[in-house]
Amino acid sequence: MMAKRLILVGCGAFARELINWVEDLVDLGKSISVTGFLDDNSNALQGFPYSVPYLGSISAFTPQPGDQLLMAIGDPRAKKSLFSELKNKGATFATLIHPSAVIARSARLGEGVVLCPQAFVSADAVVGDLCAINGNASIGHDVRLGSFSTLSSHVDLTGWVQVEECAFFGSGSRVLPKVKIGTGARIGAGAVVMRSVPADTVVYAPPAKRL
Repeated sequence: MMAKRLILVGCGAFARELINWVEDLVDLGKSISVTGFLDDNSNALQGFPYSVPYLGSISAFTPQPGDQLLMAIGDPRAKKSLFSELKNKGATFATLIHPSAVIARSARLGEGVVLCPQAFVSADAVVGDLCAINGNASIGHDVRLGSFSTLSSHVDLTGWVQVEECAFFGSGSRVLPKVKIGTGARIGAGAVVMRSVPADTVVYAPPAKRL
């Protein structure tokens, strides 16, 4: 991942995590560093120990030759919209793979994919553009994960699961084999999905109860 500038798109909590994961690559001798961030809030990093310069709003940004953007926004539909907007300006997106992530040789990753610590992508899985795979999330063999989708930490997509674009999976959710998840579906934290989920549907697990 060589670039004249590596620029974060958005600068919330996920961006702060990505700064740390990039620094892990630096520790391994990689010639890469985050050179700035784009956000409507110029003070997004105020109070945090990160010296990353503010480069302006996302909408006002024009890529320069050699720039690579690192998508630091978790919301799938926002990612899709910004991807289209920035691509029309000639932007390219960096793929970030943490050194502790495990990726099968036969897996395929799209543009701008982020794999956080201990993420796992198994044999013959296909991960679409700008998918975010958070820490300890697992993508089983033959899974198809649609572009712009986000897997929170400890999500488990088991074998042959089919996910359309812009899906969101809450922490600790699990999808059983061969289940299909429709476009824009949202899976709540801790849910175990045993049947197909239609597009733009929200499913969730019951909350914890006091005994």
